[in-house]
Amino acid sequence: MTRSLPFIVGGAILLLIVIFNSIFIVRQDRQAIVLAFGQYTRTINSPGNDEPGLYFKMPFVESVVIYDRRNIGLTLEGQPIVASDQERLIVDAIVRWQIQDARRFYQSALTEEGGASRLETFTEAAMRRALGGAGSDDIISGRRAVLMQQIENDLNAAAATELGVRVVDVRIRQADLPPETQERVYERMRSERQQVAGRIRAEGERDAAIIRATANQESERLRGEGEGERARIFAQAYGRDAEFAAFYRSMRAYDTALDQGTPIVVPPDSDFFRYMQRRRGG
Repeated sequence: MTRSLPFIVGGAILLLIVIFNSIFIVRQDRQAIVLAFGQYTRTINSPGNDEPGLYFKMPFVESVVIYDRRNIGLTLEGQPIVASDQERLIVDAIVRWQIQDARRFYQSALTEEGGASRLETFTEAAMRRALGGAGSDDIISGRRAVLMQQIENDLNAAAATELGVRVVDVRIRQADLPPETQERVYERMRSERQQVAGRIRAEGERDAAIIRATANQESERLRGEGEGERARIFAQAYGRDAEFAAFYRSMRAYDTALDQGTPIVVPPDSDFFRYMQRRRGG
């Protein structure tokens, strides 16, 4: 009995090893492919097929590769892009993708890290194709949504065939000018704004001059009409009573010439004071 104990213990350990190599668990958020001597045999719990649970395989013959069944994130930072207007931009993007065909994915990428690396290469190429045909203003703000959809469609066309994955979403998180060109672009923008401001000021000054000239012209016309009307009325009054007209003109002259506190020296018999000397002016 004592001599057989090591064999019993060894057998139990071997049995446990066989059992542990015969069963595997596929979680709800995972999918698996089973390989026999490295050759694909079957897929378990792929997207669209709910098959999580406990499974058996042939020990030491079959192996299992587990992949994520959920959406996987990929971040691309600092991608240099030359827009159609030859403006250089630095673009950050996020890609959400999912393994749809685990067999093709295994054959093309082997691991999730390898798949992410190949998808990053595809994404860089798709971004250059889409963003390289758009202006920098469109990339920064104008048509970003349309460009993101274009990149997503381009990626799906390549990734589905090459990797067996589906690109769920593409987002351009940030698109900025590189530091070495920002000051040059800002200076150009300032120059353009100054030109616009100068043009607006010139147009305003031109309009103001036109308005002033029109107002002066109208003022002169009204003044002329007033003077003419005044002369006409005065002529009518003078024609009716010449003596009263002469008297009125003298009174206006007194009122204009003799301001309060202003000394004036004239002879008493001056014609200027003829209405002060006699009752009827000559």
